[in-house]
Amino acid sequence: MSFVRKPRPYSSGLPSVGLPQAARETARPEQKKGPRPRRVRGPRPAMSWAGAVTGLAVLGTALVILVGASGLWNSVARDWQFRSAAAGVTDVAR
Repeated sequence: MSFVRKPRPYSSGLPSVGLPQAARETARPEQKKGPRPRRVRGPRPAMSWAGAVTGLAVLGTALVILVGASGLWNSVARDWQFRSAAAGVTDVAR
């Protein structure tokens, strides 16, 4: 089997040559032309793209709130530790 790409008539500039009539008849049987049956779609998925984007937005908002609350808590804890240390220094200085 050869994997060399053979030139196509439309890409090489050569005129298109069809199959002889006998080969055309055996190559592919005629298909009946009739109305196509309608394709029935199943139920829509439970979560669409809009739902996924909304879910990601909610998760992002929750993450921002969590990080902000953590930063606020660390700031309050650091201030409390500083005040506690300052009170200890003040007690020693008396």
